[in-house]
Amino acid sequence: MSIKLVQEELRKFLARDGAEVLCLRGRWGVGKSYAWTTALEQAQKAGSITLPRYSYVSLFGIDSLDELKFSIFENVITLSGGVVKPDLNTLDAFVSTKIGSWRKLARFVQSVPIVRNLTGGDATPLVAFMTIREQIVCIDDLERRGSKLDVRDVLGLISYLREQRDCKVVLILNKEKLDEDAKKTFGNNLEKVVDLSFTYEPTPTESAAIAITGTDDISKLIAERCQSLGITNIRVIRRIERTVGELQPLLSEFATELLKEATSSLVLFRWANDQPEEAPPLDFIASNRRDVFGLKKGQSIPEKEAAWSALLNSYRYLRTDELDTELIRAIRTGYFDPSAIKQAAKAANDRILAGKANGSLEAAWSKYHDSFGDNETEVLDGIYTSFMKNAQFISPINLSGTVALFKELGRPQQADEMLIHYMTIRQEAREFYDLKNSPFGSDVSDADVQKAFRKRFDSLEEKRDVKSMLLKLKDGWNDETIRLLAALPVGEYRKILKSTEGDELRAILSGIFQFDRIVNASDLMRKIPSRARKALKEIGDESTINRRRVQRFGVEFDDRPAGD
Repeated sequence: MSIKLVQEELRKFLARDGAEVLCLRGRWGVGKSYAWTTALEQAQKAGSITLPRYSYVSLFGIDSLDELKFSIFENVITLSGGVVKPDLNTLDAFVSTKIGSWRKLARFVQSVPIVRNLTGGDATPLVAFMTIREQIVCIDDLERRGSKLDVRDVLGLISYLREQRDCKVVLILNKEKLDEDAKKTFGNNLEKVVDLSFTYEPTPTESAAIAITGTDDISKLIAERCQSLGITNIRVIRRIERTVGELQPLLSEFATELLKEATSSLVLFRWANDQPEEAPPLDFIASNRRDVFGLKKGQSIPEKEAAWSALLNSYRYLRTDELDTELIRAIRTGYFDPSAIKQAAKAANDRILAGKANGSLEAAWSKYHDSFGDNETEVLDGIYTSFMKNAQFISPINLSGTVALFKELGRPQQADEMLIHYMTIRQEAREFYDLKNSPFGSDVSDADVQKAFRKRFDSLEEKRDVKSMLLKLKDGWNDETIRLLAALPVGEYRKILKSTEGDELRAILSGIFQFDRIVNASDLMRKIPSRARKALKEIGDESTINRRRVQRFGVEFDDRPAGD
């Protein structure tokens, strides 16, 4: 039921005379409690509420019926006071009324032995609840009640409030989150206890209108993107808006289109993270590194993944690039890394600017994805032209997909031309061509592309920043780092140690000599501190002060004076 229809039914419920029970059901976060509170506030302002008092109670964590009864009492407010949320003032005002004489009644009950025994010595909850009559009671979060509170007891109390205390009761819950026994009990007793029952199902447009109050372009984009995915969870939409707000300052120096692209991605990522039962898994989205042109030749795909892919394609989320990877990391960890975001954003921004000038490759490919027409020549000509203009900004994955498709569709010569042009234009660092160690490398599947990358990788001189490797040793290492440092000449160690000072020197020495502490250190690991000590011994031989400095690292000298 839409917001408008629910609000009308709640208005009628509040305006009618007589005790009733209304049940409002719906999924988590869609705004059930918000809809009820809004209706109550509007009825209060209109003066159409027939009962003078109101209590709101969330069952979250409430473990007993006595707790629930006392919570109803301590949350009582007088609706004529102009508020719909309880506080100490509203409770005090209630207690001060003639009904608030419950304290006198409590003292009387405590003095009667049989009542005191029945209440376990504390009559306060019982007597407090005796004051509840002829009022509105809202009981929320039935599915989140404490483990010791039975649904049957809650429904029994609701029935008692209606039949014996002339109360209007609203029960709010997410039925799907009840355990099986509770769901069965609820279903069996619903008609006996509840007079009116509605399922609250706002449309994505209605949910976005509630959650997003901004009117700027990004707020409108968030709303449009949430509607596109069918998101109705108001809490999730508000988290999306907050997350985008945190990202905006980090992308302020780049093209406006980049923020819009990142916003669209964040809507998808936040939804996948917060509602995994409805959205494609975040792991699936993160691994969506295949080329934008579809599946590899001969590749099959499970039906569920095909449905997810169709959703992503409809959303126009074609691939996960480096900036998306950083955004996903931020969603998972709860914070943005400014330097990593800006570094990834730079490459994405360059691609956007090039697309403005030359026409983006994605735009050329839209004719492939968005049509079943007999337009093969037009599609391939457009892709070829755009590729040759934008090669500098095309990823290796998309290179591979383009080359493979042109071969498959009978244009091998153009496929070769595009690959040669790409390798000529892209003059990148050696690591760019290392498909084995690239997170995207396994998706570069065309054999000719793989061969070209391997040839370029092998042809480039391996340049290592050994000092950086030594600085990072204390934080971890890989096999290649150990192999290289174990073979590093003593003279290189000496050169680095002599040219380094302060915290960096401390960090390097700590990283080197940690291998002396590792119980199962390999022979290669032990060679690193061994070579470093030889370098330190040479440094110690230079002067008496350096001899004293290096001795604390286990460097031994004969009696010959330093410098001789």
